Amino acid sequence: MTGLSTQDTATPAGQILEFLLRNGPASIKELELVSGVTATAVRQQLASLTAEGLVTMSKERQGVGRPRNLYQLTERSHSLFACYNDELALDLIHELMETEGADKLRYLLNRVGSKLAVQYRRQIKGQVMGDRVRELSTVLDRRGIRVDLEQGDDVIILHEYNCPYHEIASVHRDICEMERSAFSQALGTDVTLGDCIQDGHHSCQFLVSSRPSVSVMPVAVNGK
Repeated sequence: MTGLSTQDTATPAGQILEFLLRNGPASIKELELVSGVTATAVRQQLASLTAEGLVTMSKERQGVGRPRNLYQLTERSHSLFACYNDELALDLIHELMETEGADKLRYLLNRVGSKLAVQYRRQIKGQVMGDRVRELSTVLDRRGIRVDLEQGDDVIILHEYNCPYHEIASVHRDICEMERSAFSQALGTDVTLGDCIQDGHHSCQFLVSSRPSVSVMPVAVNGK
């Protein structure tokens, strides 16, 4: 392994991984432009990343010409971007499922999500929903979560490109609901989960209502 840190996008390898994470499959030419190095250097980086099992290549045919090579992240690469990937946490969840059952797990995840919402809410000062979502995206970025915002019809779409709980969520999808609920409580509006990385999509899409919701009340944790 190269020991590459995904927080450091200054290196060509880091820029390639970051671009593929945010944009999906890309050609040599596209990666050459984003990394600022020659096509030969890009191929060298891709060869190393492929050897490490982080990138894979497929062919795309366009018209009658020769198919072009496209490169994309592998399932293994997502563990690099998992911010809270902890084998102990996964073992504890398995043990809880076996000893207490699914209902107890959901109850505890709901409490964890409420505490997470309190942490987020303390850092969100804006009154307008657009400002609040932008502040949340900044908080997530500080935690190593790659996000983009997109304005839709009556919603703001928060694209989350790296699942912070990737391995845990791949086994226990209640984690996805925990995160959705935390966002909803922190922002004070309805949030729904559209596309999800765990279903093979390029990003998780959280659809944030542009209007505050009286039905979403912040959950007090330890009286705060």
